[in-house]
Amino acid sequence: MNAQNSFLSQDGSVYMGEKAETLKVRLLDYISSYRGKVLFFREIHAMDDTFFVNEKTHSIATTTDCLIHNSLRGKTCNFFDHSRYDSFHGTSLEPHLKREKVTSVTMVGVETHTSVLFTAESLRNRDYPVKVIEPCCMSRDDYMHSCAVSLMANSLGVRIGS
Repeated sequence: MNAQNSFLSQDGSVYMGEKAETLKVRLLDYISSYRGKVLFFREIHAMDDTFFVNEKTHSIATTTDCLIHNSLRGKTCNFFDHSRYDSFHGTSLEPHLKREKVTSVTMVGVETHTSVLFTAESLRNRDYPVKVIEPCCMSRDDYMHSCAVSLMANSLGVRIGS
């Protein structure tokens, strides 16, 4: 879950407004009743990262955009930084999942059409059953959110839940 200031703080560079406020409440409620281990992901971009040539506006390394939002700090047992939409790229996520003997993954988070979608796709390619809690996922663009949910459900076999 990318639960950082860039999306969820009023001072964040791509603050999601009312969507952010709604999502924070939903995430806190969901995490407080979730019985599994919670992993947070933090999206970090370097100014010279050519992958994000169109999105050099948020989550720039060394800014407060990269910090986990205050309301969600302390709610995780593990933390991973990533610089691509796919949370496996350049991270120790895969060895972590194997070491912890994870057999399925439930996902929530920000930007359904990027980080959630591409990480779900990588999980499915590794044969993990994946469930996405749709009310706990949002995108700045509602159309792209809907497309991502449809792709995950209809192409990847991700279970979409509430």
